[in-house]
Amino acid sequence: MAAMIRKVRYTELMEGMLIGEVTELSMDYTMLTPETLDFVRQYFAGAKARVLEEAGEKILPVGQLKPFDQLQGIAEIPSQSAIAKVSAKSGEFLGRHGLLEFMVRIPKEHMEGMPSGERLKIGSAEARRLHQMRLDEARKLLSVMQKAPEQRARASSAVEELLEMGRQGKISARGVEEVVAEIINTGSTRALKALAGLKSSDQTYAHCTDMAVILQDVYSEILSLSGRGAAAANKRFALVAGFMHDIGKSEVPREVLESRERFDPDSKEMYLLRNHVTYGAKILQDLGMPAQIINVAHYHHVKIDQGLLNSYPQVKYDNVLPMTRLAAIADVYQALIGRRSYKRNWVPGKAVEYLMGLAGTEFDKKTLEMFIKVMGKYPVGSLVRLNTGDLGFVMALGPAEFPERPLVAVVENASGEILSSHTLVDLMLDPEVGVEEVVDHYDHYNQSEDQAFNLFMSVNAI
Repeated sequence: MAAMIRKVRYTELMEGMLIGEVTELSMDYTMLTPETLDFVRQYFAGAKARVLEEAGEKILPVGQLKPFDQLQGIAEIPSQSAIAKVSAKSGEFLGRHGLLEFMVRIPKEHMEGMPSGERLKIGSAEARRLHQMRLDEARKLLSVMQKAPEQRARASSAVEELLEMGRQGKISARGVEEVVAEIINTGSTRALKALAGLKSSDQTYAHCTDMAVILQDVYSEILSLSGRGAAAANKRFALVAGFMHDIGKSEVPREVLESRERFDPDSKEMYLLRNHVTYGAKILQDLGMPAQIINVAHYHHVKIDQGLLNSYPQVKYDNVLPMTRLAAIADVYQALIGRRSYKRNWVPGKAVEYLMGLAGTEFDKKTLEMFIKVMGKYPVGSLVRLNTGDLGFVMALGPAEFPERPLVAVVENASGEILSSHTLVDLMLDPEVGVEEVVDHYDHYNQSEDQAFNLFMSVNAI
């Protein structure tokens, strides 16, 4: 029997395997710091690095890596190196350092007793086990969402008060800190994130609330996928960064901030709005906030292509820290799904599709891939049409291997009849049923602003 080559997660590494390539890394490697650079050079000497540059991906020896390089993977790892030979503790060690997925070689003398490596399949026993987990996830979501609108309103009011105090020169983060503590203590981030896609927001106050919970949920999930878990301190840090990212708008007159007009790029009003990032960095420095939170406020509008009109201030993209890169994506995503006086809302599924096209111009590819992986192809709350003609809300994401196969609660049949009794369709259990298209719930359910949200909350199939 010949040796087997297989792709495995760090949790699947077993003694006897030989690592030939690292195919997935955590966001810590989006921009190499002196610490991550030293780690890679020490443990992967003699290997080749895959680095993302403006012109595309480049292969170079690990010894030639520099600070701020965007590391995409590590290949051609010498088989004689200590890191290539998997021991009992390799998985824990590599996962803790943000190395997540590998191509491994299993010598034939070690293959007996190895797992078959079969992946999750539609309709399999593993899919049925996953179904129960997703049911529990959906039940918890609906339960917590009962109080989410009130919580979102309180959080948005705290942001409005924060900016108003700033205009009066009496800025204090106390109100926002209280809201952050409430969200963490009630575990409502995921419910608030789903609410952001179901109910429109204003362009400043609820925007900060929605962006903060989206950032925190995605950041926490990325930490969990890397094997490190997300402590309350990590969650608080991401929430504060999100709530504070637009604090510089306290220096912008309220009539400009809340105007229904779309200002010309060279207007005085646009000058004030674009400078909110500089104002925000100064305010947060004065408040003694951590450097990473200041970086989010200062650079969340910086794009890879700085020739774009929506890229400011003019700094090297290397100055944009990994969390800020993630925050920039969350900011644009929320701006798409939120209400603006000069545009209509996008629905979450369409916003995700749009973001995919911005890799390499506005956002770095690796961070965007991680964001979309966590948000899902069809984010929770998306209204989708199945190939049966039925319409339903996504109640839980499809698994990583099958992002196009979520858990869906059917709320309207193919004849257009809104149902009072709902059916739950798990696309991981039935290979014949699939998503045909994303439907704009604002357009489709337009009897009132909250019709889609109320229908989502009425789901009784779970």
